[in-house]
Amino acid sequence: MMQRASDWVLGTDPKQRLRLGRSLAAAGVFLVCLMIEFAAVLLGMADRTHAFAMGGLILTGLLVIYVALRSGWSLKWSDPALTMPQMVFAIVLISFAYYINPLNRGMVTILASLVLVFGAFILSPRRCRQLGWFAVAALGCVMLYCTLRFPLLFPPRLEAFNFLLTALVLPVIAALAGQLSALRFQQQAQKKELREALEKVRMLATHDELTGLPNRRQVLELLAHEERRALRQRASLCSCLIDIDHFKRVNDTLGHQAGDEALQRFSSILASALRAGDVLARWGGEEFVLLLPATPVDEAASVIERLRARCADPANWVGRPELRVTFSAGLSAHKDGESMQQVIARADAALYRAKSEGRNRLVIG
Repeated sequence: MMQRASDWVLGTDPKQRLRLGRSLAAAGVFLVCLMIEFAAVLLGMADRTHAFAMGGLILTGLLVIYVALRSGWSLKWSDPALTMPQMVFAIVLISFAYYINPLNRGMVTILASLVLVFGAFILSPRRCRQLGWFAVAALGCVMLYCTLRFPLLFPPRLEAFNFLLTALVLPVIAALAGQLSALRFQQQAQKKELREALEKVRMLATHDELTGLPNRRQVLELLAHEERRALRQRASLCSCLIDIDHFKRVNDTLGHQAGDEALQRFSSILASALRAGDVLARWGGEEFVLLLPATPVDEAASVIERLRARCADPANWVGRPELRVTFSAGLSAHKDGESMQQVIARADAALYRAKSEGRNRLVIG
């Protein structure tokens, strides 16, 4: 019941839930401020009509922001959380509070400083500075209006002093908030670079740099994992060793750079034709290993023959027909009580037979 209510209020998308949660937390702060305003009314320090006007402004603004977020309309903007509009709304409310609280207006400007400090944790450095100057302009306009309209409640000299202090303090706070925001952005960039570096190290440790396929170390771990799963689920498991025919001839006649390109094209041709769940890895040199989980041996043989046909198709070697190669393959199926080392050994023996019988063929061991 509680979960359904939460989903109805916040939605189910994790990012939108976070944005709405933050917005509702800010709404709680606004409502607390509204309660303080009505407390001031009860103490004779504020006007009831103005307090109700502020209440209407707060509730209308909060409703518009909530609908914009909850409906997904905010996703059209570069900032889906509508952070800057929400902070601008807060500055507008503070400026209005300055107008309706002549006896307590000194405390109201403190709230503007608080909004700018929060900006350091959300806004970009440029947005922090813009918000600071907007706060100065908004409060300055209110001070000018009040001193012209109500000079007795807002003495011109006092308002001039208040504005001077506001114009000095708020931009400084905004600039400091911008510096903190810049540090936050820098830290985020460093974290991203570190994650990318760690991912690159992980890829280098588990994948072949030339072909991008899993390397021998990774495939040994996969073999152990598949062996345990095959034993647990009583599922068939086939392994195939693949060796490119006459690969040395490619290196000797066309050069090692062409040999590298041939390996890359060969692995790409095979990998693009695999089924979901099949794993192709570079075993070493021009030798590859193919794992076919939950696959009977006859079906695995059909997969290998399809790969041989794709490899032989000239359409897959467009642009570099001289790199076209064939391969020999040795296929073996896992048997009860047999280790994966024994399965690979039988596949290796079958591969040797395939090569000795003329290459470009599959032998089942």
